[in-house]
Amino acid sequence: MRVALVGARGHGARHVENLVRLGHDGLATFVGVVDVADVDVPVPSYSDLETLAAELHPEVVVVSSPPATHRDLVLAAFELGCDVLVEKPAVVSVADFDEISDEAVKRGLVCQVGFQTQGTGSYRRLCSLIGSGALGDITGIGAAGRWVRTDSYYERAEWAGRQGEDGTLVNPFAHALQNALLLADVEERADIGVELELYRCRDTISADDTACVRVTADDAPPVVVATTLCATTSLPPVVLVHGSLGQAIWWYDDDRLTVNDHRMAVAPSVDLLENLLRHRLTGEPLVAPLAAARAFTTVAERCGKADVPLLPARRVGDRVVLDGIDEVVVRAAEKIATFAELGCGFGR
Repeated sequence: MRVALVGARGHGARHVENLVRLGHDGLATFVGVVDVADVDVPVPSYSDLETLAAELHPEVVVVSSPPATHRDLVLAAFELGCDVLVEKPAVVSVADFDEISDEAVKRGLVCQVGFQTQGTGSYRRLCSLIGSGALGDITGIGAAGRWVRTDSYYERAEWAGRQGEDGTLVNPFAHALQNALLLADVEERADIGVELELYRCRDTISADDTACVRVTADDAPPVVVATTLCATTSLPPVVLVHGSLGQAIWWYDDDRLTVNDHRMAVAPSVDLLENLLRHRLTGEPLVAPLAAARAFTTVAERCGKADVPLLPARRVGDRVVLDGIDEVVVRAAEKIATFAELGCGFGR
């Protein structure tokens, strides 16, 4: 299967490594890269997808470019007859989501979104436990993300820290939000309620660096995701599944799952590009299809339009610390409560 990559820098470098691996394994032929900068890759590099396609004829396109370019690139790949793996966020508006979804159906093509934690064995095991009733009735899904990010984080790209393209729920902790929506079984629903509390502790950005969202829907457990890039100490993000018979704790970046403090055995992870290639060859179901990102896109669009007030915070060298936020995001996930309901001084 002939595969091209758009965007070989930043996260795109991981795709380069993966495509080389798949080539060695005989699962894909890495034909070329599209990037506006000079990149050190083992395949030909082009400045635009159309020129690459005219010479190299890819069958699958991986899109790992800035979020604002995703819509046009996915549609261009579809026009070339290619299936697509697009990095998260796939798009940041519901209108673009619907346009891409409709175009895929029209052309008989598929789009997989780069939510790689959906391919982990821990995710599949957790879904099985919920579905079997092992946790009882699910009363809520919480997620907490606490990272430290320095000034350089916001200098990595022109779009970094820009509202509508970045923000904790849309980008760094997008997996926390998506995973929580999936476990609540609301990922494809258009009728969700969204309560947002977004804040920034830097006057040099317009997107949030601290956030809380509650998502609700009829006949579904509530979801609360609380995140910050202004923590005192970075810790792995965690998803909590609250059930009447117990609690599951999932560290999705570490592929680690406990249920009632018992470590669960999990199967190996599934690579999203391998899964897409097997889908083309055998019809294997997609792990992270675009359809499963509808609710996520709704929240992302709301984040792009919400007020993001500036909070007073402490400057510590090349980073900013919001005192007390480390504990607050965990309490929000544990209590399925918003910042305001927890009585935070900055909660609305």
